[in-house]
Amino acid sequence: MQQVTLPQNVVFEKRKLEIDGEEIFRACGVQSTPTLILYRSTDKGQIVEVKRHVGGANVAAIESLLANI
Repeated sequence: MQQVTLPQNVVFEKRKLEIDGEEIFRACGVQSTPTLILYRSTDKGQIVEVKRHVGGANVAAIESLLANI
């Protein structure tokens, strides 16, 4: 992720199972790692999932996921 240029409106947050616990992974529907989930805040302040990628990804794949968000 250090090589990816994030748009200004994107914040990256890394979660670790060993630190954060299984509950947060279950709540997000993560069944395997790595999983990249992109969320967006709606006008009403709700957080909704926009895109999801399961498995490893190179820089080009991550930039593709971030396109048009």
